Amino acid sequence: MVMTKYFLLKSNGTKEIAPVVLLKDPSTLKPLTSVLGWKVFTMLSEPHCPVEIARKLGVHEQRVYYFVRKFLKAGLIREMRTEQRHGAVAKFYAAEHGAFALMSGDVAFSKLSVTSPVRSRLLEPFVKDGALNATIVVGSPDPHGPWKARASDACCAIDFALFMGAFTTGENVPNYRLDIEVREKDLKGNLVLIGGPTVNMITRKINKRLPVFIDATDDRNIVSTISKKTYTSDSSGMINIIENPKNKNARILVLAGKRFAGTRAAIIAWVKKLDEVLEGNKFDRNVMSRVVKGYDMNGDGVIDTAEFVE
Repeated sequence: MVMTKYFLLKSNGTKEIAPVVLLKDPSTLKPLTSVLGWKVFTMLSEPHCPVEIARKLGVHEQRVYYFVRKFLKAGLIREMRTEQRHGAVAKFYAAEHGAFALMSGDVAFSKLSVTSPVRSRLLEPFVKDGALNATIVVGSPDPHGPWKARASDACCAIDFALFMGAFTTGENVPNYRLDIEVREKDLKGNLVLIGGPTVNMITRKINKRLPVFIDATDDRNIVSTISKKTYTSDSSGMINIIENPKNKNARILVLAGKRFAGTRAAIIAWVKKLDEVLEGNKFDRNVMSRVVKGYDMNGDGVIDTAEFVE
C-alpha cells in the first residue's frame, strides 16, 4: 500500500533531495522482482502503451499486459492518455513514482526541514547547485563616497544571508564584500547589492539603470520609471533584479530603501514573500522591480512587515 511521498536528504559528497514513496507492505513491490517486470516498469518512466513496450523488448504483448495489470493493481502506474490506432484504443501508462522505501511499524522519525526544490529554482541564478552563486555587497560602516555616509545596512544583510543559506550547503565562503573592496573584475558576476546609492557605491554605479531607483539628489525618494510614481516614506524600499550591464549572462539583485527602515522592508519582503516578489511589478509583470512599504505591527519600533505598493 502506498502511504505517502516525502523528500529524502542523502549525502554522497553532495546533498540531494529526491521524491520517495514510503511503503508498509513489501508485496506492493513484488511485480518489480521479475527481470521482465522490472524492464517493463523502467520503460514506463515515460508514457508508453504495452504494444510499444512489447515491440521494443521483443516479447509477446500479453506478457507486457500481465505486468501492466499487476502495476495498476499495486498503484505503481496510472493511465495517462488514450489514442485511436488502427480502429482500436491504445492506452498509455506511466509510473507514478520512481523511488521507493519500505518502513517497518516501529521506525522512529525525527523532524527534518528540507528546502523546497521549487523555491530553489526561483532563486536561480543567485543560488546554483546548492551554493551561493553571487557576491553580496554591503556598504562600508566607515564614512565614504560623495556623501561621506556610514552604511548601517549590514545587519539587514544578516537576515538575507540566513534566508539564502537555507538553499545552500554553506561551503563557499566568504560570500560578501564591502563596497570599497569591490574591484572591476568582481563586477562581472552575479551580485546582490544591499543598501542605496548614498551608502553603497556599487549600487550608485547602476542606480540610474534600475527600473525603480533612488533619487539621491532629492531627499533619497524612491522613483519608479514604470508607474511614474515617487515614494517619499522613510519606510519605502525597492527590490530590483536586472541584467548585469557588464555581463548579459549575470544578474544583479538590489535590495535598498530610502532609509534603513526601507532597506529592512525590502529584505523582509524577499524573505517572507519571495513568490510575490517574483511576480514582477504590478504595472508591468515582465519587469522584476517591486516597491514595498514597511510597517511596525507589534509596536516595538522595528519594521517587521512589508506590503507591496508596486
